[in-house]
Amino acid sequence: MKKSILLAAACASVFAAAATADIRWDYVGAGYTDAYVDGPYIEGSMRLDSNWVADASFSVLSKHNYDVNVLKAGVKYLLNQRLDFSPKTQTYVLAGLQTEFKDGDDTGGYAGIGFKHPLTPQVELYSEASYHSIYDDYGSLVGGVAFYFSPDWAVRSNIALNSSDVKNEFRFGVSYQF
Repeated sequence: MKKSILLAAACASVFAAAATADIRWDYVGAGYTDAYVDGPYIEGSMRLDSNWVADASFSVLSKHNYDVNVLKAGVKYLLNQRLDFSPKTQTYVLAGLQTEFKDGDDTGGYAGIGFKHPLTPQVELYSEASYHSIYDDYGSLVGGVAFYFSPDWAVRSNIALNSSDVKNEFRFGVSYQF
Protein backbone atom coordinates (compact mmCIF):
# COMPACT_ATOMS: atom_id res chain seq x y z
CA MET A 1 0.00 0.00 0.00
CA LYS A 2 2.80 2.44 0.93
CA LYS A 3 4.66 1.58 -2.28
CA SER A 4 1.52 2.34 -4.33
CA ILE A 5 1.10 5.71 -2.65
CA LEU A 6 4.78 6.57 -3.20
CA LEU A 7 4.57 5.50 -6.84
CA ALA A 8 1.41 7.57 -7.37
CA ALA A 9 3.05 10.60 -5.73
CA ALA A 10 6.16 10.23 -7.92
CA CYS A 11 4.05 10.01 -11.10
CA ALA A 12 1.96 13.00 -10.05
CA SER A 13 5.09 15.07 -9.40
CA VAL A 14 6.47 14.26 -12.87
CA PHE A 15 3.21 15.31 -14.56
CA ALA A 16 2.92 18.39 -12.35
CA ALA A 17 6.45 19.43 -13.34
CA ALA A 18 5.61 18.88 -17.00
CA ALA A 19 2.53 21.03 -16.64
CA THR A 20 4.70 24.02 -15.65
CA ALA A 21 7.23 23.56 -18.46
CA ASP A 22 7.07 25.68 -21.62
CA ILE A 23 8.29 24.79 -25.08
CA ARG A 24 11.18 26.98 -26.24
CA TRP A 25 11.43 27.85 -29.92
CA ASP A 26 13.92 30.76 -29.94
CA TYR A 27 17.54 29.60 -29.87
CA VAL A 28 20.89 29.48 -31.63
CA GLY A 29 23.14 26.46 -31.37
CA ALA A 30 26.27 24.73 -32.57
CA GLY A 31 27.63 21.23 -32.41
CA TYR A 32 28.84 18.15 -34.23
CA THR A 33 26.98 16.00 -36.76
CA ASP A 34 27.92 12.47 -37.80
CA ALA A 35 26.53 10.58 -40.80
CA TYR A 36 28.58 9.11 -43.66
CA VAL A 37 30.48 12.40 -43.46
CA ASP A 38 30.90 14.41 -40.27
CA GLY A 39 31.70 17.89 -39.05
CA PRO A 40 30.42 20.99 -37.27
CA TYR A 41 27.01 22.61 -37.64
CA ILE A 42 25.26 25.80 -36.57
CA GLU A 43 21.50 26.16 -36.29
CA GLY A 44 18.84 28.57 -35.18
CA SER A 45 15.13 28.80 -34.63
CA MET A 46 12.91 31.83 -34.04
CA ARG A 47 9.21 32.14 -33.35
CA LEU A 48 7.73 34.67 -35.77
CA ASP A 49 4.25 34.86 -34.22
CA SER A 50 1.84 32.62 -32.34
CA ASN A 51 1.76 29.99 -35.12
CA TRP A 52 4.92 30.35 -37.24
CA VAL A 53 8.51 29.36 -36.44
CA ALA A 54 11.45 29.85 -38.85
CA ASP A 55 14.52 27.62 -38.58
CA ALA A 56 17.78 27.06 -40.42
CA SER A 57 20.96 25.00 -40.12
CA PHE A 58 24.31 24.92 -41.89
CA SER A 59 26.78 22.00 -41.76
CA VAL A 60 30.35 21.69 -43.05
CA LEU A 61 30.93 17.96 -43.49
CA SER A 62 33.90 16.00 -44.77
CA LYS A 63 35.46 12.53 -44.87
CA HIS A 64 38.80 11.85 -46.57
CA ASN A 65 38.59 13.67 -49.93
CA TYR A 66 34.80 14.12 -49.86
CA ASP A 67 33.48 17.51 -48.72
CA VAL A 68 29.90 18.75 -48.64
CA ASN A 69 28.15 21.78 -47.14
CA VAL A 70 24.48 21.39 -46.22
CA LEU A 71 22.07 24.31 -45.85
CA LYS A 72 18.50 23.75 -44.60
CA ALA A 73 15.95 26.53 -44.17
CA GLY A 74 12.29 26.09 -43.38
CA VAL A 75 9.24 26.95 -41.36
CA LYS A 76 7.01 25.19 -38.88
CA TYR A 77 3.31 25.93 -38.52
CA LEU A 78 2.17 25.27 -34.97
CA LEU A 79 -1.19 23.55 -34.87
CA ASN A 80 -3.71 24.24 -32.17
CA GLN A 81 -4.25 20.52 -31.73
CA ARG A 82 -3.74 19.39 -28.14
CA LEU A 83 -3.34 15.76 -27.20
CA ASP A 84 -5.82 14.65 -24.53
CA PHE A 85 -3.20 12.71 -22.61
CA SER A 86 -0.59 15.48 -22.89
CA PRO A 87 -2.06 19.00 -23.22
CA LYS A 88 1.37 20.75 -23.19
CA THR A 89 2.58 18.83 -26.26
CA GLN A 90 2.76 21.08 -29.31
CA THR A 91 2.06 19.56 -32.74
CA TYR A 92 3.21 21.16 -36.00
CA VAL A 93 3.72 20.72 -39.73
CA LEU A 94 7.04 21.63 -41.32
CA ALA A 95 8.34 22.47 -44.79
CA GLY A 96 11.49 23.90 -46.31
CA LEU A 97 14.41 23.64 -48.72
CA GLN A 98 17.65 21.70 -48.39
CA THR A 99 20.73 22.41 -50.54
CA GLU A 100 23.99 20.47 -50.65
CA PHE A 101 27.07 22.14 -52.12
CA LYS A 102 29.64 19.65 -53.44
CA ASP A 103 30.93 18.56 -56.82
CA GLY A 104 27.36 18.41 -58.12
CA ASP A 105 25.01 20.68 -56.22
CA ASP A 106 21.63 19.25 -55.28
CA THR A 107 18.55 21.03 -53.95
CA GLY A 108 15.23 19.64 -52.80
CA GLY A 109 12.29 20.32 -50.59
CA TYR A 110 11.06 18.62 -47.46
CA ALA A 111 7.75 18.42 -45.63
CA GLY A 112 6.48 16.58 -42.60
CA ILE A 113 4.84 16.59 -39.21
CA GLY A 114 6.22 16.73 -35.69
CA PHE A 115 5.64 17.36 -32.03
CA LYS A 116 7.50 18.89 -29.08
CA HIS A 117 6.81 17.84 -25.53
CA PRO A 118 8.12 19.47 -22.34
CA LEU A 119 8.72 16.39 -20.20
CA THR A 120 9.97 18.43 -17.23
CA PRO A 121 11.12 22.07 -16.90
CA GLN A 122 14.64 20.82 -17.75
CA VAL A 123 13.88 18.22 -20.45
CA GLU A 124 12.15 18.74 -23.80
CA LEU A 125 11.53 15.90 -26.28
CA TYR A 126 10.69 16.16 -29.97
CA SER A 127 9.99 13.88 -32.89
CA GLU A 128 9.48 14.50 -36.61
CA ALA A 129 8.52 12.41 -39.63
CA SER A 130 9.39 13.99 -42.98
CA TYR A 131 9.80 13.34 -46.70
CA HIS A 132 12.79 14.82 -48.59
CA SER A 133 12.97 15.27 -52.37
CA ILE A 134 16.76 15.66 -52.46
CA TYR A 135 18.92 12.78 -53.81
CA ASP A 136 16.61 10.00 -54.92
CA ASP A 137 13.93 10.97 -52.37
CA TYR A 138 13.89 9.55 -48.87
CA GLY A 139 11.92 9.53 -45.65
CA SER A 140 13.29 10.50 -42.25
CA LEU A 141 12.19 9.82 -38.68
CA VAL A 142 13.94 12.09 -36.14
CA GLY A 143 13.91 11.90 -32.37
CA GLY A 144 15.67 14.36 -30.10
CA VAL A 145 16.04 15.75 -26.61
CA ALA A 146 17.09 19.09 -25.14
CA PHE A 147 18.35 19.20 -21.55
CA TYR A 148 18.32 22.71 -20.04
CA PHE A 149 21.09 23.03 -17.46
CA SER A 150 20.18 26.71 -16.98
CA PRO A 151 17.30 28.89 -18.23
CA ASP A 152 19.45 30.06 -21.18
CA TRP A 153 21.66 27.06 -22.04
CA ALA A 154 20.80 23.55 -23.20
CA VAL A 155 22.54 20.43 -24.44
CA ARG A 156 20.77 19.03 -27.53
CA SER A 157 21.02 15.67 -29.22
CA ASN A 158 19.06 13.89 -31.93
CA ILE A 159 19.18 10.93 -34.26
CA ALA A 160 17.65 10.78 -37.74
CA LEU A 161 16.77 7.36 -39.13
CA ASN A 162 16.66 7.71 -42.92
CA SER A 163 15.31 5.44 -45.64
CA SER A 164 16.87 4.56 -49.01
CA ASP A 165 20.66 4.74 -49.20
CA VAL A 166 20.79 7.92 -47.09
CA LYS A 167 22.91 7.31 -44.00
CA ASN A 168 21.44 7.85 -40.54
CA GLU A 169 22.54 11.05 -38.83
CA PHE A 170 23.48 11.81 -35.22
CA ARG A 171 23.82 15.36 -33.82
CA PHE A 172 25.12 16.61 -30.50
CA GLY A 173 25.51 20.26 -29.49
CA VAL A 174 24.71 23.16 -27.20
CA SER A 175 22.25 26.00 -27.63
CA TYR A 176 21.50 29.40 -26.18
CA GLN A 177 17.82 30.31 -25.75
CA PHE A 178 16.78 33.94 -26.09
